[in-house]
Amino acid sequence: MIDPQAKPASYVKLLALVSLLGLISALITFGFIALVHQGTYLLWEEAAQALGLDTRLFTVMVCTLGGLLVGLLVKLFGDHNAIFAELMLEFGRTGRFEYRHAPGIVITAFVSLISGASLGPEAPLADACGGIGTLVSDRLKLNDRETRTMGYSGVSGMLAAFITSPFGGALLGLESAQGGPGGMMAYFWVLFPSLLASAVATVVFVALSGSFFETLYPFPGYVPRLVDLLYAAPLGLVGGVVGALFMVSLRRLQQLLQPMKTHVVLRGLLGGLGMGLIGALLPLTLFSGESETVDLIVHAAEIGVLTLIVLALAKLLATSLLLATGWKGGYIFPIMFASVALGMAVNLVFPGIPVAVTVAATMAGALVAALKAPLFAALFTSALVQKETGVVIAVAVVVSALLLALLALWTSRRAAAQENNPR
Repeated sequence: MIDPQAKPASYVKLLALVSLLGLISALITFGFIALVHQGTYLLWEEAAQALGLDTRLFTVMVCTLGGLLVGLLVKLFGDHNAIFAELMLEFGRTGRFEYRHAPGIVITAFVSLISGASLGPEAPLADACGGIGTLVSDRLKLNDRETRTMGYSGVSGMLAAFITSPFGGALLGLESAQGGPGGMMAYFWVLFPSLLASAVATVVFVALSGSFFETLYPFPGYVPRLVDLLYAAPLGLVGGVVGALFMVSLRRLQQLLQPMKTHVVLRGLLGGLGMGLIGALLPLTLFSGESETVDLIVHAAEIGVLTLIVLALAKLLATSLLLATGWKGGYIFPIMFASVALGMAVNLVFPGIPVAVTVAATMAGALVAALKAPLFAALFTSALVQKETGVVIAVAVVVSALLLALLALWTSRRAAAQENNPR
């Protein structure tokens, strides 16, 4: 587990650097999230009240104007767009974040998020914090392995601040190490520095915000039962389908909008108009979905099974459309919203299955399929619901990961068959 070739003095210096990077990542994460919250409040509360327009008309207007501004910003800064999973895979291959693009991505993401986008803040923050790690490495002329470590630590610090836990970001870094240092060396150059940066970032963020990331979706009176493990398997598959459906819809929309690749302003406007119309008809689909998911759970019975399914599909469509049209943001919370909506629908149809089981298993399965990081998906889901659901989450994660592996195998075999038998 320890690299015998590492020089102690150099490694201690690296650990000091990642600790500082964790502090910086926490400050950036706190500042960005605070600005987004304040901007959202000023626009959707203060400005909306001052204008006195119909809510649906205001939603369409803000989202459409936001889309126009996003298009202009993309034209100004360049069309640098990658979803979180792709960003981490690319980093796993190259060991670097392209920090020159980060300021434009962060500014565009800020406009996207306060304009009501069905997106979260994690992807642009990963660009920013990971980019700072790479930038510092370049300035200090660190070697390739140390540069990779700094990049991972920047992202790990951001994620640790995001969920106020030092383990989530470190695990995601370790799981995203495809193409990078493997085996036991991954612990020495990825996990240990990431844990240190994450610990610093967690402490700093909690000191600034005054609280830990609390359980967002607690369900009363749940005690694990053996039968719940059986329920968790198909529910994990449902969640896996949610994550896979999001990826497929994103790819299809990207292909469909390929002719508009050079028309970035018009493309951004189209995304804003689409988000505005969806948000006007289904207001719960607006914004990242973090707080909207709570409303979903509380009012699920009033919303009804059919509308819950429609909300899930609309959320996935809105998020895919925004990312395909150049809007900047992450998809973790939108995926969670969609999976919770389906989990609540399952509970309404089969009330004998505890709601804690339907939600936790579906959410865990969806995050595995969307992030391709089973351990992080398990840890993050466990942070959102009570600890009693841990056994259910474990089964759902395994089932979804196996589904993902089977889909990857089927895709590779299909591609090989097409290559060997071209038409």
